[in-house]
Amino acid sequence: MQKKSKFVLAAIILLSVFLVVYIGYSLFMQPVKVKNQSMNQSREILSVVDLPQVEISNNMSVDQAIQNRRSVRRFNANPIPLQDVSQLLWAAQGITDPERNFRSTPSAGHVSPMEVYLVVGDNGVQELEAGIYHYNPFNNTLGMIVKGDHRYNLSQAAHQQKWVNDAPISLVVTGNYDKMRDKYPEEKLSTRFVDMEAGHTGQNIYLEAVSRGLGTVAIGSFYDDQMINLLKLPTNETPLYIYPVGYQA
Repeated sequence: MQKKSKFVLAAIILLSVFLVVYIGYSLFMQPVKVKNQSMNQSREILSVVDLPQVEISNNMSVDQAIQNRRSVRRFNANPIPLQDVSQLLWAAQGITDPERNFRSTPSAGHVSPMEVYLVVGDNGVQELEAGIYHYNPFNNTLGMIVKGDHRYNLSQAAHQQKWVNDAPISLVVTGNYDKMRDKYPEEKLSTRFVDMEAGHTGQNIYLEAVSRGLGTVAIGSFYDDQMINLLKLPTNETPLYIYPVGYQA
């Protein structure tokens, strides 16, 4: 009877160890499928605009773009060509490998938690109506979210920084921390990965702007609640950066 009890106890211990190992492997080792954030149903699109095809070749080298990169806070009122807008958005989060959906910026675990919005003023972009748009990198389109020129409201949300109102356009970068946390449950790690990717995105915007003869400046000072309301952000997106873009005055 005593031997039978020991056998049962040993079997229970082995089963418990197996369950712990199986659960741990399922949670931490298996790849996690993440939803395409660009298809988030909570983002309402009023209309869709096709962007020009991206031009890969350019006369300016990466070295020259790095050398010329400076923060610009004074802009003139000249409208930006739609081609340049397409290039800026592609540099920020565009698809560079359609077969694997790799993007222009590196992303931990291929999660890609970044979203990019475009705020366009009156006569800010050639062939594009004033409004707030969401960039869809998968089909290279802009989805209008809000009509009209909202640069002043954006500048007020950015602690009254006037260059946000002066620039013909602004790119707004948001991050989905929940999306990264689905792949990397450890809070500090997932937060670090999103913040790092925001930096990658911003540097690409800077260099692409320089290569197109434009200027920009990274802005991280703003009221989160005003930004969320203005851009009608989904609940799982956090505003991280504003990049006013235009020709330097």
